[in-house]
Order: sequence, then structure tokens, then C-alpha cells
Amino acid sequence: MYPWLAFLLTAIVGASVTVAPPPQAEPPLPPQLWLPLVSRSYRSGPPPLVLSALYYDTYLANEPDEAFQLYNPLEWPVTLEGWQVSDGRRITAFPAGINLAANARLWCARKAVSFTVSFGFKPACEYSGNSDPTVPDLTGSALQFANTGGRVTLLSPQAAYSDTLVYEDGDTNVPGWQGPAVYPYRSSTNFGAEGQILYRKLAQATGLPVADSDTQADWAQDLADIINGRKAQRPGWSLERFFRPAVVSETAHLEVFLAPDNSYAALRALLEATQQRIRFEGYTFDNARLGELIAAKARAGVQVELALEGGPPGGVSDQQRWIVQQIAQAGGQVYYFRSNAAADVDKRYSYQHGKFWLLDERLALIGSENPNPEAFPDDNQADGTFGRRGVYLVTDATAVVAGLQTYMDADIAPGVQRDVWPWDAADPALGAPPPGFTPTYTSGGIFYPIQKAQPLQVTGTFTFQLISAPEQALRDVDSLLGLVAQAAAGDTVLVEQLYENLYWGAEASNIINDPNPRLEAYIAAARRGATVRVLLDAYFDNQDLNSPRSNLRTVEYLNALAQAEGLDLQARRRNPTGQGIHNKMVLARIGGQGWAVAGSLNGGEVSAKLNREMALKVASNEVYDYLADVFWYDWGVTP
Repeated sequence: MYPWLAFLLTAIVGASVTVAPPPQAEPPLPPQLWLPLVSRSYRSGPPPLVLSALYYDTYLANEPDEAFQLYNPLEWPVTLEGWQVSDGRRITAFPAGINLAANARLWCARKAVSFTVSFGFKPACEYSGNSDPTVPDLTGSALQFANTGGRVTLLSPQAAYSDTLVYEDGDTNVPGWQGPAVYPYRSSTNFGAEGQILYRKLAQATGLPVADSDTQADWAQDLADIINGRKAQRPGWSLERFFRPAVVSETAHLEVFLAPDNSYAALRALLEATQQRIRFEGYTFDNARLGELIAAKARAGVQVELALEGGPPGGVSDQQRWIVQQIAQAGGQVYYFRSNAAADVDKRYSYQHGKFWLLDERLALIGSENPNPEAFPDDNQADGTFGRRGVYLVTDATAVVAGLQTYMDADIAPGVQRDVWPWDAADPALGAPPPGFTPTYTSGGIFYPIQKAQPLQVTGTFTFQLISAPEQALRDVDSLLGLVAQAAAGDTVLVEQLYENLYWGAEASNIINDPNPRLEAYIAAARRGATVRVLLDAYFDNQDLNSPRSNLRTVEYLNALAQAEGLDLQARRRNPTGQGIHNKMVLARIGGQGWAVAGSLNGGEVSAKLNREMALKVASNEVYDYLADVFWYDWGVTP
């Protein structure tokens, strides 16, 4: 056994924890504001209003979009007239006419126009001048929330304490707060403090903020909670809207197509049959033949709308720039999600990494693969092919189609979301390809014998759930973790992934301080007696075997753990189709019912918490059997 592995298995990893510097004192609020008085209306009822979010270190210069959010946990509306908010030095008060509905939240911003620019909607009020005449103004002093830390205090009209949030280096020795302050979640450089919203944890059952305990444990940045804590939020997300997934059962048609076996022919047939509208939200697009087909559809009058990631590692290829040019010149609308520091624009998501389509507002396609030649080879496959392993799920289920439409409408909103940029031929990074560029059409090969020449087609009554990141990826009452949590003795869990990081957090961290909740779920299922197999990619992984979070390290750890504990758990690395396992698939047979989860969700922290990702969970024995056949073929391939 590797020494480091024994070190991990005996759980004696001793990584140090950085201790925040002692908070600097702030002038206390006037004594009369801290009367130990509780308003009569709350004496025998639920707790009073609370602070539920704070946006203080903003991306805009000079922070004109600073804002706080209030939440009403009561079962009746509250009139906010006379309520006060303090930053520890200044106090602002609500005028008449602003109400907070039962179990509702509202944002109040420093400058309403700036908040609207950042968030894509107007706040309920503003407190530093009348920047928007349609937004009510608070009275008193203009609040200012220091980037280095401070406090926010909410007081009722009787000047009675209601709630306090202490953040970063703010003074924690104040009424209404206990223990350490709340800090932005900064496990790695992907989680910057600038542009991060502190927000109260959401209860998975209701989607509402959790009950107040006056501690950092209430807040989503809580380091002690690996499921509901250790999170960030950025302006422009629809977290509250999408946090609770819809789980529906309906009669529908299901198609499963497999990369590289039948993916090109299946996707081409669906696109060719589309008569009215093609929408695609994706990461990259490098398949010239599919690009030409979509351009032809646009010229024929089909509405085409594509939204792609503007900053993939290594940049956008000339091949993609050529494809986008063909589609745009044919009349299609193409947008990029991108940052622009010069214009004070920061992307909502670290990466728009999802791969999902809507065709004629009738079919939803959700999968693991970008439309590129590796995943969609168009060679003669009689002698085999060569490409990347991946899966797409396709359905006409009305709830899935409507749900995906809602996500797309929220994400692709030019003029509302500032990080959505229309394609511009003159753009030096994303515009037209170099003059004289010739696209490449070569794809495929003979490395891999086709296992599934045809997609699966099945009709029946199925249970569906869309799973999105960053909103839902770590829910453990449903979604992926909730499904795996049901597996026990007699059940099976099959995982085929591009990667599953051994741990999350910083590169120098470890599995004790920063566990990967997905791996933890697979291990827990095995400990309950389930058969668990984890198949990870070797093709891409071989390029970085020295990383402590390579798939090789994960496989070694899982197998050693299984041997030490006597678990029915095995892990392998493979490259069954020649150009890597790019799949993001979990199959489960629980109590005799087959389930499949497929989409774009990788096994890393950024994927779960900062990216736009999409997956579909479906209950279907036919889908499970079709994909399990492929899994076991891939599992048995010679290393």
C-alpha cells in the first residue's frame, strides 16, 4: 500500500486550519437601540424578521450595487414601516408602503439601478439616493458595508433587536450574535470573495431560509456542513427559484443515444426533423457537419438560438468560430457567456458547462457531450469507430420540456443578464475565424467495436427529475445524492465518470477536511451492503497522474478502503472507446427499480457549486438495462 494511502485510511490527516485574524472593534450602536424588549406581536408567535443575504464586496467599481435581503418567516405579511437597518455606524429606516409577504424575501440596495444591472431585476427599495424613481427610498443615512468585515443589524419599529449578521472581521461581541463571523467561502481561487453573496442556508424540504440560531451555522458559507454549507452565490443566479426540483411522473417517450456508437446519426435525425425552433445551451461546438446542418435549418426559417461558454480553458477554437459564423450568417442567434473586466461584467457561472437542447419546444435533450467530432463521429461504423464515451437522454415529457425551457429563459436573457454577449464577427477572441480558415471534417476510426448500433426507444410512464447546478447538485433528499442514499443490501450502484476528485477544496487539502460528497455517498452505499462499481477515465487522467486528485488516486483509495472494510466496492480506470470516458452517468437498481442519471455534472467542487450544469434523473428499467450493458462492457475492457 502506498504510504500516503495508509495515511488517509487511518484518518490521521493533520492539515492545518487557517485561523482568521482577530476582529477589529467597531463603535457600538447607540445604547437605546439594544433595549431587551421583544415586540408584543412576537411574544407567543414565530421569530421576528431576519437578515437572509448580504452582498457587500461587489464586482462593480465602488460597490453601488451593495444590498441586503430580509426574510419574513411568519405566516402573515409584515408592514416594514419603521423597521431599521444598521451597519454599525449608520442607520436607515423603511418608510410607509413597503410590505413583506408571509414567507417572502426582499432585496434592498444601495443604488437600485446598479443592483438591477448586476442581478437582472429591481430591488424592493434603495437606501442611497433616488437612482430609480420607481423604487421606494429608505430614510436616514446611506449604509456602507466594508469589504473587510462588519455587521448588519435589523431592528423593529420599537427599536427592538430582531437579527444580526456579523461577517469577516466584524466585531462578534454584539447582541444577537454568537461565535465566529461568517466569511465568504474561499476553498480555492474559483471561489473569490469579490462578487460573492452571503446567504442563509435553504431548507431542502421547503426552499426557505433555515431557522435563526444567531451563528455562522445558519449561513451557506458554513465550513462545518459539507452538504448545505461550503457554498457561494453570485448575482444573476436563480437559486431560490430552482432550489427545489420538480419530481414528476408522466407518460412519455424516451430515447437514449450513446457516444460514440450511435450519437451522430441520432442527433442528426432529431435536428433534421425539427421544423420550428432549435435551442442549445452548451460548452463548446466543434462538429462542422452538425454546424452546417443547423445553419441550413436557420436558412430554411427555423429559429436557432445557441448560447456557449466564452472562456473555456485554452480558448474557443477556430473551428468553433467558423461554425458559429455559418450559423449567425444564416440568421441564427448565437450568444456567449463571458466576463469583461473593462465593462465591469463578471460571469454568473465559472463555466456554462451544461449540454442541453430544446427542439420545437417538444423535445428535451440532456447529455454529457459537446457537439464535437470526438463524441459525434460520422464515419462508416461497420468496422468500428473511435471517440469519447458519453450519453444523451431525450424525452417529450411535458414537465421536462417546460422545466428546461424555464432554465434556458433564465440563463439566456440578453439585455437582462449582462454576461450574455451576442456574437460579434469583429471580436478578437470569439468572432470570425482567421481569413481562409478551412474546417476539419475528419472523425471516427476503427479502435472501438460498436456495442449499441441503435438508440434505445421506449414509451411508458416514468418518473423524472431535472438536476441543475449550482442550485440542486448537492441536495441529499433527492437529486443524485438522494438516489444513492437509498441503495442498500441487494441494490447496485454503477458510476461511470470523467472524474471523481478524491477530495474537494484546495489542492493542498485532503479527504478529511474537504471530502467529496459524491464519493462519500458511494462509499456509504457500499457500507450499507450495496454493490458499488466506480469506473473513471484513464485517457485524460494519464496526462496528470501526479495530481493528488487524479482518477488514479481515487481508484487506489476506493479499492484499498473496500479491502480494509470488506465492502462490495471496486473502482477502475479505463479508456474503452479510444478518446476517453467523458460520461457523467450514475445507474442504480434499488428495490428492483432501475434508475439513470445522465448529464454534464462532473465529480468536482466547481461543477457542483459554481457551474451551470444539467442532468436528468429517470426511473426506467429499460434505460438502466441498456446503459448497464454498456457500463459492463467498458468495465471489462483491458486497461
